[in-house]
Amino acid sequence: MNYHIGARYQKGRGIGSLFSGLLRGFSPLAQMGLSFGKKLVNSDLAKSITGTALDTGKKLALNMAADLLEGKNVKDSAQAQLNEAKKSIATTLRGGGGCRKRKRKKTTTLIKKQKLGYNLLEND
Repeated sequence: MNYHIGARYQKGRGIGSLFSGLLRGFSPLAQMGLSFGKKLVNSDLAKSITGTALDTGKKLALNMAADLLEGKNVKDSAQAQLNEAKKSIATTLRGGGGCRKRKRKKTTTLIKKQKLGYNLLEND
């Protein structure tokens, strides 16, 4: 029976080949993640969240300094300020305000009557 024995000590193709195969497999997934991350960072939602977070951070720092000067407990003050910050960021994520209502367009017949000078109340 003939079969191949091969070299006594294996050279190369050790643990490095295992890692290179994994890297080749995960690189497309990493590229997809990076492209999604770029889109997410440049979105309007991310910009509004960062703006809200910066404003909230400024208010938090000012209120903490004022409470410290007044002699209030720093831990309690920090907890209260963080709860307010969480609420403001959460409202930003939810879309805090209502959407604008669309204005109803006037029908063309009403516009024509108005241009001709008809009094709408008398003609009804």
